[in-house]
Amino acid sequence: IMALMMLMTVCLLVYAALEFRIRDALKTQSQSFPNQKGKSIINPTARWVFQFFGGIHLLIVDKMHSIVLNMNDYHLALLRLLGPQYEALYSNSG
Repeated sequence: IMALMMLMTVCLLVYAALEFRIRDALKTQSQSFPNQKGKSIINPTARWVFQFFGGIHLLIVDKMHSIVLNMNDYHLALLRLLGPQYEALYSNSG
C-alpha cells in the first residue's frame, strides 16, 4: 500500500508540474489555448491538454521515416512554448 501511495504521489507531482509549466508558458508569452468549448483560455488543465493531444498519431514508413499526423496550429504553438525538447518529440524527422 505504501509503495502504491508513493507512486500515486509522484504521478500527481508530475501532473501538477506539467500543468504549472503549461500555464506559466501561456501566461508569460501572453498566449491562450482553446478549452473544450473552443473558448481561448490561459489556464487549461493538464487533463484537457492530454485529451487535446490524444488524436495525434505517428506513421512509420519503411522503418526509416516517421510522420506525425493530425497536428494543428494549437498543438504546434503549445509545443513551441514548452521548448525544443517537447517539439522534438513531435517532429517529423525519422
